Amino acid sequence: MRKTNIIVTLGPASYDPEVVRGMISAGADVFRLNLSHVNSSDDYPFLVGVVKMVRRIAGEQGKTIEIMVDCPGHKFRLGHFVARKVRLGGLLELTVNQMPQNGEISFPYPNFMSLLEQGQEVVIGDGVPRFEVVRIASQESPNVLCKVTLPGLLEPRKGFTVLGFKIANLLLPHLTEADKRGLEFAIEVKAEQVVMSYGTTVVQLNAFNVHYSELGVMGKVLFKYELGEAWSDIDDIVNASDGGFVGQGDLGLSVPSEYVPHEAMRVISAYIAKGKPCIVGTQLLASMKNHLFSTHGESAGIYLYVLKGATGLMVSDETSVGAHPIEVVKTLDLLIRAAEVQ
Repeated sequence: MRKTNIIVTLGPASYDPEVVRGMISAGADVFRLNLSHVNSSDDYPFLVGVVKMVRRIAGEQGKTIEIMVDCPGHKFRLGHFVARKVRLGGLLELTVNQMPQNGEISFPYPNFMSLLEQGQEVVIGDGVPRFEVVRIASQESPNVLCKVTLPGLLEPRKGFTVLGFKIANLLLPHLTEADKRGLEFAIEVKAEQVVMSYGTTVVQLNAFNVHYSELGVMGKVLFKYELGEAWSDIDDIVNASDGGFVGQGDLGLSVPSEYVPHEAMRVISAYIAKGKPCIVGTQLLASMKNHLFSTHGESAGIYLYVLKGATGLMVSDETSVGAHPIEVVKTLDLLIRAAEVQ
């Protein structure tokens, strides 16, 4: 019997009932709904139907599954503009305006923009493109000027990270309106697990817990560790959460990528030491988003996380928008079983 849970993320590639049936047969234990992709309140009735469908199919197969609701947290995204490819060394202007003009890029966070410093690197999406701040905003020139350091397709509404920037400096509210709506949804679908994303302090986590409790707590609260600055509060965070969740993809945008395995391992250790579960997710089988087979490097990473004691492994794009969601689950099941034998 496999001990390590498989968490799959639902999306356009896996909303089909037959795909859900195949993933359950292949070994999926937990179905994750990533609310960061919810565009409006109109999306929630559809997701309620998805949860009902998943539970119905699991029941037909005599399988016990759980639902994980991943709340969006303070995820920063670019605004609206015309997508385009940016070239190495090219110059870009960031504006706080929601309706940019003359090729400007909408960066709709005035407080954030005012704290940008010359030399900081802005990373888009999962790492491409990237640009460096070469001129900060001023009264004479309110836009921030950047130079492209890694070319690629620059698209609107993509998430971004500023390397080395402390999110705590923004003095954001502890709980977003999207989180509050997400928790209401979690109660509605009786989710067994709820995830707090992009947190940096135990104060934020406590606010999340209090609001969830006021609604009528039903599931376990997992803290997603994807911002390196959260480590300074890790002991209190572990104590205040039911489990941990290392989001290694976004973590690699918060700390140098060569340190991601070390960060993940010490978070796992912190939770295991307290007898609490900790899962690791995103980019575990990234190559299988488009291909039928995993790489040996991906297999090695999964092997090491299992040996370290991770209680669950989560796939994201591989099953939500990938070409082979059922094969992804089959592969992950085989890799976990092989590691657990050791």
